[in-house]
Amino acid sequence: MQTPKSRPGSLDVPQKLSPATPRTGRKLKTLGSDSDSMTSPSPVSKTLKDKSPKIVDRRSPRSPAIEKKRPSRVSELEPQLAQLQEELKKAKDQLSSSESCKRRAQQEAEETKKQLAAMSAKLEETQKQLKELSDSEEARVQELRKISQDRDRVWQSELEAVQKQHSVDCAALASALNEIQRLKIQLDRVYESEASQAKLAESAHAEIQSLRVELTETLGLVEKLKNQLNDSREYEDLALEEFGRAQMLLEVVNTTEETLKSEHANALESYKSLLAELEHSNNRVNSLEELVRNLQDDLAKSGKITANPPDDIKPLCESGECDQSEKLKAELNNLKKESSQLRDALEAAERRYQDQSLESTLQIQNAYELVEHAKSESCQREAELEANVKEYRAEVEELKTKLIEKENALQSISCENLKAQNKQLAEEKLNLRWS
Repeated sequence: MQTPKSRPGSLDVPQKLSPATPRTGRKLKTLGSDSDSMTSPSPVSKTLKDKSPKIVDRRSPRSPAIEKKRPSRVSELEPQLAQLQEELKKAKDQLSSSESCKRRAQQEAEETKKQLAAMSAKLEETQKQLKELSDSEEARVQELRKISQDRDRVWQSELEAVQKQHSVDCAALASALNEIQRLKIQLDRVYESEASQAKLAESAHAEIQSLRVELTETLGLVEKLKNQLNDSREYEDLALEEFGRAQMLLEVVNTTEETLKSEHANALESYKSLLAELEHSNNRVNSLEELVRNLQDDLAKSGKITANPPDDIKPLCESGECDQSEKLKAELNNLKKESSQLRDALEAAERRYQDQSLESTLQIQNAYELVEHAKSESCQREAELEANVKEYRAEVEELKTKLIEKENALQSISCENLKAQNKQLAEEKLNLRWS
């Protein structure tokens, strides 16, 4: 059975210590790579032990400066010696494993030898039996010889098969060692790939965390925009309510305008009737004044005629003229009062008409101003709301595009992670198949 060779240059033994020079040390001599040289560590240690007193004897006549440098040299050699001892221990372990394999192979060879000896003993026994039965049964002997030859061939074939199996086992052991070495290399590669995948996963996780943070920010912004959109809708509802109120106010203004127009028409009619009454009273006053003038003329004429009336007619004339003049004066005063009352009523109607017309014009003007103001405010608010809605829609579209980009990035990262996991699983399956 082949023994596995140890690594070349794995053991380093110090060759000799310098007897005279205080240098740091010479190069350490490497042992041979074959297993026979590794099986003898005790002679090396013995030679080192044998040489140590000589080294002490040779170094004894050195100067004190050289004696001071000795500990530094020893301290420098101690780690090398520890390393050599570790490598020697590893070599011993490898040698013990190879020796155990060797012993196992020797045991198998001994077992095959024992089987062969047993078979040869059986063969001898059969030959003895054949010799004992040769006299009585020649045919039986021939048959037994044939059987023994067949058995010999069978045993020979079994021996060859055992030897072949032994060689196959040795080759399998060598291939197993090679396979173990190859699996170690693959395992190192797997560790490296796992480390790289872990780094990639960490970076992907960090990127996912940042994307999640950005996604939460975008969702918060979307929620904020939704709230603003709801506020804008509320503002729009308020504007519509105000527009409705303005329309109602316009209707009220129109109705008040109609009422004011009707009142104005009524005032005009009353004014016209008052004017007609005033004109009628003026005409009556004029007629009465004319009548008074006529009466005065008649009185003057009658006064001329009756300048010297008789004494019995004087009192009658005076009493009749006085009564008639008193009546005329009273009627004239009544007419004057009536005309003054009519004038006062006409002036009051004119003033009332002017006040009502002024008030109605002011109310109409205020109503028109309110309507125009409401229309301008509603138009301005509609324009502002449309601008806000357009801005919000643009921001929502931008956020949607950002969200789609983030989702695509997350999907690509998840695909890369899935590919890496599939690759790792394929490598593990391949390693399991090889193992």
